[in-house]
Amino acid sequence: MDTKKYEVLLHTIDKGSFIKTCEDMGYTQSGITHMMNSLENEIGFSLLQRSNKGVQLTPEGKQVLPTIRELVKLNDKLNQEFDLIKGLETGKVRIGSFVTVASVWLPRVIQTFQERYPGIQIELFEENSIWRLEEWLQEGFIDICFFSKQPYHNFEWIDLKKDPYLAVLPANHPFAKLNQVPVEAFVGESFLMFRSLDGPDRDISRYFERNGIPLKSKYSCSSDFSVVFMIEHNLGISMIPELILEKILHSQIINVVTKPLFPHVYRQLGLAVRSFQNISPAMERFIKCTKDVLLGEE
Repeated sequence: MDTKKYEVLLHTIDKGSFIKTCEDMGYTQSGITHMMNSLENEIGFSLLQRSNKGVQLTPEGKQVLPTIRELVKLNDKLNQEFDLIKGLETGKVRIGSFVTVASVWLPRVIQTFQERYPGIQIELFEENSIWRLEEWLQEGFIDICFFSKQPYHNFEWIDLKKDPYLAVLPANHPFAKLNQVPVEAFVGESFLMFRSLDGPDRDISRYFERNGIPLKSKYSCSSDFSVVFMIEHNLGISMIPELILEKILHSQIINVVTKPLFPHVYRQLGLAVRSFQNISPAMERFIKCTKDVLLGEE
């Protein structure tokens, strides 16, 4: 089945521009315009509209977008199956991830994956907003997502790491002498909070709510690096996942102290897909490679 018109449509929507689609897919702008006009004539209604924000979907286009994504994915899966029969490993995997997970884990995973399957393409989309990652996965914009598991999630899930949160303190802070920092100690302290587009860290907020401690953040930052640097300059204290701290403290000489929390708290990091029943051969191989690298299942 020829789904090229639908692939061009999806690329245009994802990029928000005919020009970017031309650059990425090698078409002329007149060629893409003709292709989209032809598609709209075939189906009998408009899919795209231009605005000062670029190219956007019409209400009718939004209604059929999930089905179009599924159609293109199924066609790609079929072509991958054809190639496997012929002894070829092909396809594409679109991955969404927290920025920190992408920087700490995914270079190793992708390096191993490309060594095993050089014919499979990887597209990586980094985002600090878990809400946006959830939306991308639910809509089919990405195939696989690395983030922290939330109570309301209904995605298929693979656990990869229990990532403990640690208290992070200036080196001269009184709490630096403690073996562990009790949650009550945060009351009255200047607390530095990581904040993404959808608000404060959900796991941290639940931790304070569960322990009956009002969370009052004096400063908030969209970068964990900035939070740590502010702590170093005695602007407050915070709690940050261990995985992120390992990356920050190994890459910079920073004069801060980390301590376990009491009660202990962690975020459950993992890999999510919408359904294991509908994954492509390329996705199946990427998931296997991720487990091999991060869980040592080789």
